[in-house]
Amino acid sequence: MISTAPGVEKMSAFFKVLGDPTRLEMLRRMYTSEHCVCEFVEMFQISQPAISRHLRVMKQAGIVLERRDRQWNYFRLNEQDPCYPILVQAIKELGELPIHEQNLLKIKC
Repeated sequence: MISTAPGVEKMSAFFKVLGDPTRLEMLRRMYTSEHCVCEFVEMFQISQPAISRHLRVMKQAGIVLERRDRQWNYFRLNEQDPCYPILVQAIKELGELPIHEQNLLKIKC
């Protein structure tokens, strides 16, 4: 049986997160600022439970952090995560958001 290096599981979880287009776009938007669940629901036009599932996967992988403010939960990138530099490079490769999508980032609950 082959034993895996300590970082293999972490890296595997990281690439699983990046492998989903919705999660990758959510991470792209979190690169510039934190967002609450309701903002993601409005941006992506998918259900709140679906958004919450995506955020849970990212949080379990250690890629995002959660902050609670009254009834809202805000999510941001975890800059302390060992995979953060790789994530930033991937986001930069995607390029800037179009202007009309940048305006969606201004949605507030």
